[in-house]
Formats: sequence, C-alpha cells, structure tokens
Amino acid sequence: MPVIIFTLPDTDAVRESREVICTEACRVFAEILAAPVERIRAYIQILPAAQIAAGGGWLGLPDATLLAPFYQFFVLQDRAASQVQELHAAFTAILVTSLGIDRMEIRGICTRVSPADWAIGGITADRARKQELEARAGQE
Repeated sequence: MPVIIFTLPDTDAVRESREVICTEACRVFAEILAAPVERIRAYIQILPAAQIAAGGGWLGLPDATLLAPFYQFFVLQDRAASQVQELHAAFTAILVTSLGIDRMEIRGICTRVSPADWAIGGITADRARKQELEARAGQE
C-alpha cells in the first residue's frame, strides 16, 4: 500500500537524481514498514520552476537557488507514529543526499488512510486483509 509522491522543480539535479530518489524511497518504505517492496509505489512530479514559489520568492527567477522540495506519503492508519517519524526523516535524508540541499528547504506530509478507503486491484485493503487471513487459515 505505501505510496510516496515527490513534487520537485525541473532542474538538472532533480533530473539526474530521479532514479535514486524513487528506488531509495521504495527501499526505505520496505525496511521501515516491513512491507513487501512489490507493493510500494514511488512517483516524482516535476514542475517547471516558474510554477513554484517558496519563502516569499518565485523560483522562476534566473537567480533563484531554493529548490523547495515537497513530498506526500500515504500509509494505512494503523501505522505507528514512530514509523511515520522515521519515514519523514528517511525521505528528507534521501532528498538532502540526492540533491545536495539544506534539509530545512524540505516539506512533507503523511496521509493516513483507512483500509476501507484504500484499494489494490479494485479490492479495499480491509477486504484484502480478511481474504488473506482466511486463505492462511485454510492452509493450516
């Protein structure tokens, strides 16, 4: 279920780091949440700098140096607060390392989702969990 979306300005550094950012985000999700990596999704939305303002300044100016990265990740609502905090720290570290920026430029949010509101293959997570548990019980 875990999904992360990075919203980043269109710069050389971002274009060169896309693969590392996405694959590291998947690895971190799998490690911290003990989730199968095949269930994890990572996306990057790249915006022209002329569509971003941060810190009262417009990134479309020729001398703009701020990148102002933003990320949003989604987890099921029963995930522990400590896991969410660890994910925030890890996603920030990925951006700092990949883009060579100050961590204070980065903003992020976690959205917790009810299993009844999240679907995989058209089946809500609460139903999928129930089916998975029933299948395991049938194998015993």
